[in-house]
Order: sequence, then structure tokens, then C-alpha cells
Amino acid sequence: MIQPTTASALVPRGAGPSLYKLLNHIPDTRRWRQPADVLIVLSRQIEQMAQEQGHTVNLALGTMRFSLFRLHQARIAQIAPLCHSITVYGEADAEPPVLPNVQFVPVAKGTALSQEWFLTADSPTFWGALIARPLAERVSGTERRVLFEGVLTSDERIVSRASLLLSLSRGAAAPAIVERHSIANHTNWARLAYALATHPEHNRHDLFSCLAELPAFHALLSEPSHAIELLLPRALDVLRQYYASTGEIIYRYDGAQLVPFAWSGDQPPAQAAHDGIAGQAFSQRSLALVPLTPSDPEQALLPEAQSVVAVPLLSAGVPWGVLLVGQSDPDPEGSPTAAGAAGVATLLDPLLGTQAPAAQPIAGPALTAPPPVAPSAPSPSAWGTAPSPWASATPVPPAPPAPPSAPPPSAWGITPPAPPSAPPPPSAWGATPPPWASPAASSQPAAPQAHAAEPTTGFGLPSWMRPASGQRPTPASNHAAAPSADGQHSWPALRQRLLAALVAYNQTVAEQVWNEVCTYYPPEAICTELLAPLQIEVGEGWHRGEITVASEHFASRFVQTKLLNLFNASPESASGAMAIVCCAQGELHEIGAIMLSLFLRWNGTRVVYLGQNVPNSTIEDMVDQLRPQALVLSASTVQAANNLIEVGKMLERFAPPRPVFVYGGRAFYDRPELQERIHGGTFMNGSLRQIVGQIAELIHHA
Repeated sequence: MIQPTTASALVPRGAGPSLYKLLNHIPDTRRWRQPADVLIVLSRQIEQMAQEQGHTVNLALGTMRFSLFRLHQARIAQIAPLCHSITVYGEADAEPPVLPNVQFVPVAKGTALSQEWFLTADSPTFWGALIARPLAERVSGTERRVLFEGVLTSDERIVSRASLLLSLSRGAAAPAIVERHSIANHTNWARLAYALATHPEHNRHDLFSCLAELPAFHALLSEPSHAIELLLPRALDVLRQYYASTGEIIYRYDGAQLVPFAWSGDQPPAQAAHDGIAGQAFSQRSLALVPLTPSDPEQALLPEAQSVVAVPLLSAGVPWGVLLVGQSDPDPEGSPTAAGAAGVATLLDPLLGTQAPAAQPIAGPALTAPPPVAPSAPSPSAWGTAPSPWASATPVPPAPPAPPSAPPPSAWGITPPAPPSAPPPPSAWGATPPPWASPAASSQPAAPQAHAAEPTTGFGLPSWMRPASGQRPTPASNHAAAPSADGQHSWPALRQRLLAALVAYNQTVAEQVWNEVCTYYPPEAICTELLAPLQIEVGEGWHRGEITVASEHFASRFVQTKLLNLFNASPESASGAMAIVCCAQGELHEIGAIMLSLFLRWNGTRVVYLGQNVPNSTIEDMVDQLRPQALVLSASTVQAANNLIEVGKMLERFAPPRPVFVYGGRAFYDRPELQERIHGGTFMNGSLRQIVGQIAELIHHA
């Protein structure tokens, strides 16, 4: 991060409504100065969180000039169908694109809104704002780079006033007043804070400093040690310091009991896992908000509390314990302490996921430090980057064909998908009001299997905030799995989540989605239902100008890496026919060729994959040396396709038996007449399985 030293304004501050003026009460020490690419990262995180709210969110985006909207266009085009409205403000220096559900509002040059970069999200369950203005950082009088000074905030007053100002600036009515759910908002911001703290660009740009207006999350995430013996007392201290809690206890589940693990005040006793308010929250996997009466046992444990909030704690998706927090407000739902407890519990979820349960209970911040705990093997993280089951040393068995309900994309990446009849579905925690908005109605303990481990799904909403969405999909077999009834793990939802992460350059979230996919589906289904359609969507988005070149490269590199991992982990037949697969001379797009190589190997073919841009002379040497049964070449450009003409002539110079020569790629759709110029070759099209079958048939009859 560049420290606020001598910075001068790029342009004079304009007249008219200004969102930046809403930050006047925030000290300079809590404002950051960052380059534009950091603002892109922050915006992407807000947009990703906003789209999960379903059609309830209104987004307002200020890009200073319409020509700068291209930095946001791909992502906005993707999420627009999932939002209630999106409004873009800026100086009309360029014709804006036509996007469904996106309104462009021109602002006059020199006015305040034309000199501010902002993004506001407003919905009943998530609201926040990124507001910044450009500054010029100078060295020896020469402008070196443009920085932005700004704030990332979840302050409801700033968001409401910003929405009102923007409505008035475009002559619209004041926004309707909606009922807000502070617990949901705080939980979503905890997830956003964690995403920034673990973002791949975190260290290079010090994204952590952008959390200055979220001091509680900043304090907890900045804890130098994530060992639970230090982390959990720190969490209690954060609750008391920032949310005015009146007593805190963290229970750890041990057998049939909830055992105190960290606390403030006197040491509480252990209790049965289904007793009291903490037991209710734990056994039902739901947040509990309860006003206290003098006869309640919790009143004796937390004597200063008028009400309590209890939140289940998870470790790698498995129930770990309960956070019980006292509140001075007799109305448990209206207290900011409840929202703080929910947010802290949400942050503890990933942090606990990296820890092994400790055997020694410890005291809260007011007591002495606990004795050291003997180390043990850590539990797998809920969002770690453990290698997928397909990338391990264990051989992956060949995947038998399964008839899909619709033709899968071509192995060459040239068949665009059919337009969807409806926008992609929101995530599993979409627009329906979640059940955590009111206290749990029942105090009956859950069935014993409620404590069993469940598949880890990454750092999404904690289970106590998710609406019921039906049975989770079972782990994948070696057959091509059908889309799951769980909306979060359906193919459209997985493609949407992975594309959103890749377009936002969020490697961490992309790896989370990938690990989920590998947990539930076999490799063939992953290729045909996720990676191939995803790559097509990225390519089509780039051609339409909705996805930048950088985003296309980032996404393609991710897909390419995963395919190569699958290919390298797949066993090779010792007796199958040999095929050389590569990209034609001058061809740089190799994903289709890698995917076809993978399916050929699964079909029992010995594959020698040579990669991109293989010179014709190298192909000739390899054919002469290896004498393969098949030569498979990919070409997506006309120039690369023309280079295949020489390959056909070269193969005719070999004495029989010659290899079967097959080729494919987008170029032969753009210019069908090219097929007539390549002698001795067979053009391939269709699904991956169909192409593999055609190649096998040609080899058999050769």
C-alpha cells in the first residue's frame, strides 16, 4: 500500500451531488490509497456478494467515464439478470453498450460524480459501498501513476444516503424503505473480509488495509497466530471491544457434551449438547436469539446480559461447538451484538477449519494464557487448495460414455452453447428470506446424524444461515453424473460461480469451486459439463467485448492447468494404438487439443501430446520416429489451418502404413472451404466421445 504522503487532486472538485462527501466523518487514517486494479478487485468482491442476494439488490456503479466501463462490463453483463437493477453513472465520452437490466445515466463533465469511482449495493440482506476519488502521486514534479483515495464501508447510513443522492441526480423517486436484516449483512461482510484477506493479490496490494472500516473483522483476521488457543480468546475480546457484548462463552462439542473452551468471567460448567440455549443452537444448527428471564440458567452464566445470541461453530463443515454471547439489549434481534456475534462466528468457520481440536479448555481475555496443547494432525480446510482426487497419484479409471441429455460442446471449442431460456439460477442461498431472520421455534435436539461430517463446500454461508435446499449430491462415481438437485452444485450454478471467480482473477474462490466439483462429479462430466462450456462462454464473451483479454487469459490458463493435471494423472494403456495430438503450426489455443487427448487416453489410446504451435518439421520428425496410428491436429485460426495443407502433403511422402490424419477447430467453421484443401485428412466434429469413437473406427479400418 502507498502511504498517504503528498498527493494533489487530479482535477478540481466539481459541483453537484458527491458521494465522497458522505465520508467526511471518516478520518484520513482510515482511508486507503490504492491503484485502479485494487478498486477492480474490491468491486468484484462486492458484486459477487450482491448477486447471491437474488433479485433484491440494486447496484449503482460510477466509472467516471463511460469509456472506463469496459473494466466492469464482463462482470456486470453476467450478474445483471440476477439483480433487481444496475445503474451506471459517468461522463458520456463513449457510447455505452446495450445490456439487459443495466441503465446508463450520463453526468456532466466536471461535476463531482464524474470525478468519483463508486459502487453501492443495497438489498435487505447485503448493503455496502466502495467510494473513491482519483489523486495524482508525483515524484520530482512528474506524474508517476494515478491513485484513488477511498473507503470500503458497510455503514447503512452511507449506503442509504448514497442511494437517495443518486436517485435525485437522475430525477427518480426516493428509494423505498425496506426492512433490513443486519445479521445477514454482517455475515456477508465477514465472508467478503475473509475473501480480501486471502485474495491472491492480498500481499502485493495490501488489500487487508482496505478493511479499516470493518475494524472487528480487521482485528480478528490480523491475529498473528490462528492457533485456536489464541484465536478464540481474541474473538471474545473483539466481541466485547467492538460489539459491546456483556459476556462470552465458546463451547466445544465433546461427545455428548458442550465443554467450555474459552470464556470471560467465571469458568462455566459443561452441559449436555442439547440443553439450554447453546444446546438448542448446536443441535438444531441454527442461530438462537433469546431474551433472558431471572430463571434462565444463562442468566447466572452471563449476569449482565438482558438477552443472548448463540451461534453454531463449524470446523471444515463439521459442527465444532457454539458461541454464546450476552447482550445488554433486551431485544435480541435489534441488538448490534447479535450481528457482531454472527459475523465473528462466520469468520471463525474458515479459521477453525485449519485447526485440530485442542484438548485443553482455556480462559477468555481476562484470564491467564492456557498451557500449550499437544499438536495433532490438522483437519482439512474448508477452502484449502488440497489437490483434487483426479490429480493424485491414484490412477483414474477410464470414464465410460453416458448419453447426455443435450449434445456436449465440441472438443475443439467451436460449438457455441444454445442461449439459455432463463438467466442462470442464483446460488443456493438466493432470494428467499433465510430462516435465521427469527429465533428458532423449536428446542428439540436434532437427530444424532446431524453431527456427522458433511461434504465441505468452501467458504459460503455457514450452514446455520442456509435455507433448506434438499439432499446434497452423493460423491461422484466413475460415471458421468447428472446435475444435482442441490442448486449450489448444479452445472449451471457451478459454471456461473467458477466464471465469476475467474473473471475477477480470484484464484482462491476458483480453487474452492474446483475442489467442490471434484468432490461430487467424475472427471468426464467435469470436462463436458463444466470446463468445455466454461471455455466456450469465456471465448464468446471475449468476442462480444464482455470479457477482457486479461480475464480470458486468466480463465484459459486455469482451465488448461486443470486439464493437464487430469491428463497427467490418467493411466496410459501399454497396448493401445498410439496417437500424436498437437496444435498446428501457428496455433496457440490448445485447450481443445488437451481435452481430446484426455478422452483418447481414457479410451485406451496411447497419447503423445506435443502442445501448441508445433512446427510442421517437428511433426514430420515425430511421425517418422514414432510411427503412430493417428495424427490429430487442432487449428482455430485460418493461418494455422493453412499450415495443415503442408502436413497432408508431408504424410503422403511416407511409405504405408501411414497414420490416420484427423483435424478440427474453429477455423473450419469460419472457412468451410479450407477442408477441401487439406488432402488425406478427415475433419472431426461432435462431442468428445463421438470424436474419440470416430478416431478409433478410422484406426481400426486403416
